Amino acid sequence: GRKRRAGGRGWSGETSNTSVIPAENPSMADDDGGLGVVRIKPLGAGGGGVEKSAGFVDAGQGVSFSSERAEITVDGRSFAYPSHVISPQMRQQELFDAFMPPRIRAFMDGTNVNVMAYGQTGSGKTHTVFGPPGIMQRAGAGEYGVSLCPDYGIFPRTLLSVLSIRDGMRAEGLVCTLTGSAVELSLAGNEDMLCRMGSRERQSRGFAWDGAQLGVAIDRASDPPRLYGMTELSLEGEGDVLRLFGALATRNTAGTLLNDSSSRSHCFAWLTMRVYDPTADTVRTSRFQFADLAGSERLDQAHGGDAAARGLGGEDMQATAGLMTNYSLMMLSTCARQLTQARRSKGGGKGFSFRAYMVDLVQLLQESMSGDASTACFVCLSQAPANLTQSKFSLDFGEVFSRLSTQPKRRRPQHRAALARSASKLLLQAEDVLKSGGGGKYRVMREAQAFDCRQQLAILKALCGK
Repeated sequence: GRKRRAGGRGWSGETSNTSVIPAENPSMADDDGGLGVVRIKPLGAGGGGVEKSAGFVDAGQGVSFSSERAEITVDGRSFAYPSHVISPQMRQQELFDAFMPPRIRAFMDGTNVNVMAYGQTGSGKTHTVFGPPGIMQRAGAGEYGVSLCPDYGIFPRTLLSVLSIRDGMRAEGLVCTLTGSAVELSLAGNEDMLCRMGSRERQSRGFAWDGAQLGVAIDRASDPPRLYGMTELSLEGEGDVLRLFGALATRNTAGTLLNDSSSRSHCFAWLTMRVYDPTADTVRTSRFQFADLAGSERLDQAHGGDAAARGLGGEDMQATAGLMTNYSLMMLSTCARQLTQARRSKGGGKGFSFRAYMVDLVQLLQESMSGDASTACFVCLSQAPANLTQSKFSLDFGEVFSRLSTQPKRRRPQHRAALARSASKLLLQAEDVLKSGGGGKYRVMREAQAFDCRQQLAILKALCGK
């Protein structure tokens, strides 16, 4: 891409202003096929284990596909639902160009956008979202500055493009700000990844099924559920971008028999854009959510023959993490399947409740399944012979997810004073509970709310000047 300068800074984005996202972009994403995308990993490429040993596959026993006809067959079973089948030869830049420009345009215009990658361990999810192993560590260390690295996945590419557009908006006189956040959902809890890069310390309060023991809590009573306690990093200079990349590099990974750099957590990254209208004294907020889900895995293949017993007994934390990952993904699949069935029923799904699925992953992806966000789901697929069963499971999930539908809507501006009053009121309530020594099991939630409200008030003041 071309490098531009605005306000004394340069970002390696697509171009200098909002015309980077043309209204008539003929990309794949414009046909609303983002819920049925399959990306196929090159046979034998990286990942260790079965990927390195992948050899000859008998005819009819492997993966065959046609990108032109969007058809795919795995071990003799055909899947006709994909809107797009991405061949192993498609490069990172081509993938970005094909799917992301319309979604960036929607985000900059005030619509929430969700992008997620799903698949078994070692199938290329992290490569799709962030890039190959070690890329965020090198980026955070400043190896690429704010230039576009050819290996970057869709998140860093989107970030650099959005920064370029944001600077163009400012040059045209618009008042706006962009923040970045990153949270890891793992067996240890929900953790603000930017905390690892800064001074705000978190202490684990022990294992908790609601995942809030590391200070990031989800309020399931909100609609959609709201996450409290994560840092929103203002992205103004190169150092801010590198800090966000460095935070993403701290993600929990470990080697298994299937993947030598297996992600042991679900990783969420957010970009939040706020645009202030001084005349109306309103703020329009839109959010771009990227979800790189931990991979499903067969425990015996990933950790050895008795891994399930060791995981259930807590003797092997990696096996236990695998069990919990499989459980959360099963809940996500069950939720998507039951939501589809509910919508086809006489009531049209009006009585469906996401709160019945008590895993944070489902809560954070609620808008991706039923809401007003624009959504894209990349099902990543391994061609290794030993992975064919898991590949079919991944495609089964993709088929269910492709039947869902969202109704993307532009977010309405909200009055600045109302936003400030709401944050101040919740802050006062949280502080009163904390000062009294109360809160019980909800104390972590109150701490997270207090942190979040102070942060929101500071962002509003910096953006609006009052």
